Amino acid sequence: MFRPNYAQDAPPETICVGGADCPVNVDFRTWIDVLDLARELYPTVATLKEARHNARVLENMQRLAFGRVLKAPPAAVLRAMMEFARGYPTMVGEGAGDDGEGEELLSFDYDINDLVLAIRAQSGVDLSYRRKEPFHWWEFLLRVRGLCGDHYILRVMELRASRDT
Repeated sequence: MFRPNYAQDAPPETICVGGADCPVNVDFRTWIDVLDLARELYPTVATLKEARHNARVLENMQRLAFGRVLKAPPAAVLRAMMEFARGYPTMVGEGAGDDGEGEELLSFDYDINDLVLAIRAQSGVDLSYRRKEPFHWWEFLLRVRGLCGDHYILRVMELRASRDT
């Protein structure tokens, strides 16, 4: 099975949806917004109102990611987008933002400032508002997963992980 890796493979600039490669906005800021919208989706749809809501949310996600709404089936589009959102493959069960039981230890909404500062302190990459060129989502995820040391955000995540024990 093909497993892309950062040592040999540049992160993708397209997403394969329904057998067609679609150019995608790869900037980390876009994908934070895409994932924020994804949380608005109803996991199961019980009413027509909920189905329409999901359709609108998915259309907005596509406009962010692709600049347009794709003609592919919505389920295929969502599946492809969520696969892209995972980044480079990691070990089974390994998550950058959860404790293994689905508990969110990292919130891009609340923690983005601390993440940007920690990434800059650790690697020198400035992801602040001053950055004009895109920074690939997959590279951003690698930087987040690679944080080590005594960054404030790591302590926050540690406290979140231990709050229920």
